[in-house]
Amino acid sequence: MSPATADVTVSPMADVAPAEPVTRVEILEILDDAFATGPASRGQLVQAARAQGARREVVSLLEQIPDRSYIHQRQLWVHMPHVPVGL
Repeated sequence: MSPATADVTVSPMADVAPAEPVTRVEILEILDDAFATGPASRGQLVQAARAQGARREVVSLLEQIPDRSYIHQRQLWVHMPHVPVGL
């Protein structure tokens, strides 16, 4: 008996659009109100990003920063030097 061939269509990788890179501008827009009441912890920043409907890539970046209190958005860039300002 010969093996049956599967009737499967494989989509070329060209059809899969790469995710847009996260930028500092995007992070700032998402966390616009996160510092309105004072310093924010990593958990508060992640929660604020999720509440704003942030992309999972943004949430993932925020989850990777050290767990401490941040007084201003500028303090985030020390932990995200690879994130571009904009595109």
